[in-house]
Amino acid sequence: MLRPEQNTSLRLQQKMAPQLIQSLRLLQMSTLDLALEVKQQLELNPLLEEAVELREEGEEEEELREQEEGLKAEEDLPADTEEVDWDALLDDQFDTGAYNSERTEYDPNWEADRESQENRITAVPPLLDQLYHQLGEIGDLEPEECAIAEYIIGNIDERGYVGCSLAEIAEYLAIEVAAVEKVLRVIQTFDPPGVGARDLRECLLLQLSQRDDPLSELALQVVRDHLEDLTRRRLRNITRALDISNEKLKEVLQVIERLQPHPGLSASSDYDKLLTLDTEVEYVTPDLVIEKIGEEWEVRLADGSMPSLRVNSEYQHLLSNSHNSKDAVKDYVSRNLNDARWLINAIQQRRTTMLKVANYLLQAQLPFFEEGPTRLRPLVLQDVADAVEMHVSTISRVSNGKYVQTPHGVFELKYFFDNKLSTDDGEDVSVRSVKEKISQLVTDENKARPLSDQQIVEELSKGGLKIARRTVAKYRDQLKIPSQRYRKEL
Repeated sequence: MLRPEQNTSLRLQQKMAPQLIQSLRLLQMSTLDLALEVKQQLELNPLLEEAVELREEGEEEEELREQEEGLKAEEDLPADTEEVDWDALLDDQFDTGAYNSERTEYDPNWEADRESQENRITAVPPLLDQLYHQLGEIGDLEPEECAIAEYIIGNIDERGYVGCSLAEIAEYLAIEVAAVEKVLRVIQTFDPPGVGARDLRECLLLQLSQRDDPLSELALQVVRDHLEDLTRRRLRNITRALDISNEKLKEVLQVIERLQPHPGLSASSDYDKLLTLDTEVEYVTPDLVIEKIGEEWEVRLADGSMPSLRVNSEYQHLLSNSHNSKDAVKDYVSRNLNDARWLINAIQQRRTTMLKVANYLLQAQLPFFEEGPTRLRPLVLQDVADAVEMHVSTISRVSNGKYVQTPHGVFELKYFFDNKLSTDDGEDVSVRSVKEKISQLVTDENKARPLSDQQIVEELSKGGLKIARRTVAKYRDQLKIPSQRYRKEL
């Protein structure tokens, strides 16, 4: 027979305070997300209000000091409204591994019903729907031929190519291959041009056959008879075989390059998905601005659209006279007052942290701001954390998703953190700056004689930077720069 027992156990457990979770959320938000959060809090918390009028700096400081004195004088305020050392709290929470990124992720549900219609891309009808529609407009096909056409269209993939052989279609429908080929030629006249092809050569030929100009005729010969030479960039073989000049071949190549190798993608809704255009277009808005004014560099926050918050004086007065109010009213006002103070303090802490990090980045990466990306220095998160005396996880949250406007463009803050390579004289350089140099070498090269990876290695070594050829090839691939053969032009 089971007997009820009572046991006592002792364990140490650390939990994150709701205010700390809020502070972390605000820290990792972009300026636009923070503005939405502030607007939401203005709607939810009656003790928060937007400071619309402009005040002198001294008046603003005086008002804040009066608010602080009035708040500290209230005995009914909860104990957790005391001033908090955010850096210490952040360090303690991250050091103990108590941080849970899922709990601090910003989820603006209150904005879910807002659809930015101006940022949506209207999807075109799917490719097969267009082809079936064009088939229905043809009046000179026999019923048997319409059935064959419907089967062929059903086997056209999203690229616009027939996904099976004509022999397989003929065998399935128990008809002659010639009958299938006859109907296929009809489908190949449909829009988009090139649809219904069985390979790349046929796709390009179909598009060129619908053009009527001398260059298209010449391009048709190149695609039909010299496609392998073209793909392998053996351009001299083409000029010799067709007895044309290099200039004429350049014009022909321009015609071929304008053709669509996958015509179905331009008409299918899947094309939007491949280009990630089925979601809202994301616009990058800088959170910080670093610019040179005269001879001095300046760092400032780009938060001009951020509402300035303050505590509603009427509700504060109500709390001061709470001896005439009910307990429920006192609890409601004091709770919202506590939340309002935490929000204002957390926003101010976020501003201070971002400016500290940005000012250090300006000092550490001054050659970048003066001369450009090729002068980017190697830097890791721990370097910044040590310099500004913050936890490395705090620096990570400040740098992710935050953008800075510089004289050389808009960059994410984490762009300035990169690994290092060593030069002959012992100086460390950023990997990203090496990539910029490779990109610049390719841009400036003679297109008729593009640089090989080994030649790029030799050019870099002239500047004191020695890296292996395979490293150059890896960086070139990461930059999406084709190999030497495919960069060759006439």
